[in-house]
Amino acid sequence: MVPQLLIEASTKYPRQGIWQKNEFTPYPLMLSRVLKLSNSLLRMGVTPGTVVGILDANSLRFLELHYALASIGAIMHPLNFRLPLNDLEYTIREAQDDWLIVGPEFASLADALKNLIPRQITMPTQYEALIDQGDETFPNIPIKESDPYSIAFTTGTTGRPRGVIYRHRDILLSSWQVVHHLALHDSLARPTSEDTMLCLIPFAHSHGWGIPFMAPYIGASLALSQKLSLTDQVDMITHKQVSWANMVPTQLYRLLEHLPRPLSAPFKVLVGGSSLTQGLAKKAQKFGLKLAVIYGGADQLASAVSVSLDQSPVVSIQTEPIFSQRLMALPGVELQIRDDNLIPLGSESGHVGQIWVQSPWIPTAYLHDPDATHKSFRNGWFATGDLGIGHEDGSVSVVDRLQEGIKSGGEWIAVNLLETILSELEGIDQVAILALPDAKWGERPVAVIQTRQILEPESIVAYLLKQVEAGRIPKFWIPDHVFYIKDMPLTSAGKIHKQNLASKLDMLSQEPHE
Repeated sequence: MVPQLLIEASTKYPRQGIWQKNEFTPYPLMLSRVLKLSNSLLRMGVTPGTVVGILDANSLRFLELHYALASIGAIMHPLNFRLPLNDLEYTIREAQDDWLIVGPEFASLADALKNLIPRQITMPTQYEALIDQGDETFPNIPIKESDPYSIAFTTGTTGRPRGVIYRHRDILLSSWQVVHHLALHDSLARPTSEDTMLCLIPFAHSHGWGIPFMAPYIGASLALSQKLSLTDQVDMITHKQVSWANMVPTQLYRLLEHLPRPLSAPFKVLVGGSSLTQGLAKKAQKFGLKLAVIYGGADQLASAVSVSLDQSPVVSIQTEPIFSQRLMALPGVELQIRDDNLIPLGSESGHVGQIWVQSPWIPTAYLHDPDATHKSFRNGWFATGDLGIGHEDGSVSVVDRLQEGIKSGGEWIAVNLLETILSELEGIDQVAILALPDAKWGERPVAVIQTRQILEPESIVAYLLKQVEAGRIPKFWIPDHVFYIKDMPLTSAGKIHKQNLASKLDMLSQEPHE
C-alpha cells in the first residue's frame, strides 16, 4: 500500500528526499508533515472513499497529498489543468470530487469551479495551517492493497477524456516494475539510489509516470519541476544537481535546443508519451544523454520499455525492411498483436496488428462508460489502440496509433516510422504525417514540417526516394504534399496535436518559410 512506501523510505534513506528550488525536505520530515496533514483532513471530514481533486503543478505539497490522502483511505484525483474548461469540469463530474485542494497559481481557475466543488482548501495558507494543527500519529484507518487509490483521465485528444480507477497495488506494481525492467536489462536510463530524479511529467498524467513511487522505493532524491523554466532545467543538469529525468519527446526537443554544449557527465532520460524519432534520439545522444523509451498510457499504466535504442530490422506487410525501436514487456506483462478479428498474429508473420496488453495492474473498466469499456477491455486484456509488429524474442515495435495509421489502397502506411525517417533529414525540427481522403486510394499521406531553414519539397521527396532505394520504406509511403508550419500545436500532454493540425491544413503553406 502506498503509505508504507514513505514509512520505509524515511527509515532506510533518511538523508534522501525532495528538492524544490533550493529547499530540501528529507523523507523523515516529509513523513511527519504527511501524518499531521492526514489527521487534520480526517477531522475535517475527508474520510475513506472521499474523492479529493488536486489542482496544482508538481510541488512538494502535491507530492505529500499522494501519501496523506492514501493514509486515510481517500481517493485522489489529480486534475489536468491544461484541459479546456468544459473537459476539466466533465472529469470533475465523472470523478464526483467532494473536495478541491488548490495550488497558489490556480486560484482563479478554482473560483470558476466553485459551483462544482464548493469545499476548497488553498495552498499554502490553509494547507500549512492543517499541518500545524495536526498530530503526528498514524491514522487508525484500515487500508487494503485492493482499495481505490486514485482516479486518472486520458488527455481526450480523440473525444471526451475517459477515467479509470487505480488501486494501491496497481500504482505501486506498475511503477516498481519499470525500475526492475530498467535494472534487469542494464538500460542506459537505469535509475539508482545515487540519482536525483527530475520529474517533468505532470502528476495529472499517471502520477508523473509513477516517479513519486519510484524515487523513495530505490532511495533516490526527487526534484520537482513546479515553475521550472528551460533555463532552470539546463542549469540543474549542467551543474549535476539532477542526473535523471522523464519527459515527452517535445520536452526533449526543447531541452536540446537550450543545452549549450554536450554534457560532461551522463544524463539519463526516460522518454514516452509519443514516438521518439530517430533524428531526435541521435541528437540527444550527441549531447551525452542516455535514453530509454517507456510505453503505456493512462488507461493501462506502464507496459513496456526499450532495452536500448539500437535500431533493429522489422518486416512490414510489404516484406520490405523498415526500422523501429523494440520494446520489451515489463515483468508480469503480456503483449499480443491481433488482427481485425481479434485473432493473435504469430511473431513470425511480420504483419501489422493492434497491440493488446494484459498485466496485474491494468484497470478493468472506464469510469461510467460501459460502451467504451466493452470495446477496450476484454477478458483481462486491454486494446491499446496502437498498431505494432511482434518479434520472435517477444519484443514489439509500435508503428502507429490505430486512429493515425493511414491505409492507402488497402495497405498500412506506418506513420510513426515515416516520421522517424523524415526526422533524420538535417534541418527538420519536428514532423507530423496526416491522412487526406483520396478517391482512388482511400487515404494518402501528407507531411507537415517544422523547420528553421529552407527545405524545398523537392529535396524532401528526393531524400525519401533514397530511403526507398535503400529498402527502408515502400515508394507508396512518400507523402503526396509537404506543408510548412512555424510551431507545432501541442496537446495538454505535450504531444503534437494532430487533430488540431488537420483542422488547419488548408491554411498551411506549401512553400518553405523564408
